[in-house]
Amino acid sequence: MNPRFIAEPPPAVPPRALAKHLRQLLSRARYILWQIVVPFNSRPEDIDAFPEPQAEVTDSHVEQCQWIFDQAEERRFHLEQKAQSTFGLMVFLVPLLASLFVFIINRATSSGTGIRTLAIGALVVSGVLLLLGFISAVRAVSVKSSETLYLDSVIDKAGQFREYSKAFHARGLLYCAVMNQAMNDHLAQFVKGAHLLTAGAVIALVIATLPISFVILYLPTSPTQTQIVGPVEVSSPELSGIREEVGTLKEDIGKLISSSEAAVAVLKPLETKVERIDARLNKMQKLLSVGPGKKGQP
Repeated sequence: MNPRFIAEPPPAVPPRALAKHLRQLLSRARYILWQIVVPFNSRPEDIDAFPEPQAEVTDSHVEQCQWIFDQAEERRFHLEQKAQSTFGLMVFLVPLLASLFVFIINRATSSGTGIRTLAIGALVVSGVLLLLGFISAVRAVSVKSSETLYLDSVIDKAGQFREYSKAFHARGLLYCAVMNQAMNDHLAQFVKGAHLLTAGAVIALVIATLPISFVILYLPTSPTQTQIVGPVEVSSPELSGIREEVGTLKEDIGKLISSSEAAVAVLKPLETKVERIDARLNKMQKLLSVGPGKKGQP
């Protein structure tokens, strides 16, 4: 096939025209923001009546006019589908945005003031853009007027059936198609605004997550607290030594009771053992400072 009849993709903007291109983008962005808050009429302005055809209108002409009318209806359907898909993305972004905002307010109070301010500012910008995008999407999917052939195309003003005319039918289809395409162009601006504003909200949300990640990284960990509930059984060499000392003390007391003559010789070492037991008990009391029902850090 001759390459002259094959379309090429759109070329890149040359460097010398970048400044002009950026100015056009900013101008369109201002128009999109202006269009969100400005009220509009419910239908386009009426156009001039189509002239009477000089050539004979055939079935092929009527089919072509019907195809043009169907194309306008199909475009309207696609625009509404795009607006509804934008709603689905917003449903995902709104809870994520709210969660990040609550986290940065409540948990990041000990972080750097600059990082915290940057994160909050980016989240606020993302929320504002998301709100504007939501308004634009709502206006895109709201009920709009749509022109179609109705009773006037079949019944005249006197209430009588019109004599069928292919030219009249074709002109009616073309009129409806032109009016619907004008309304589609109007809806396309709202859909475009919803997409651009939602994309801006996502970019601002990504920018906000960068300082938030640093906040999470340097967030101090809370100390772990343990609670001992119920009796505590401690088994250690100290307790074993105490049990042995108590057993020996019992034997010495038995000897003291059985033999009064040996009381003096037994009382002296008995006093020494009692002092050692008392010292060990004091030591065990210091080691078991964390008792049942108290809290401490491991």
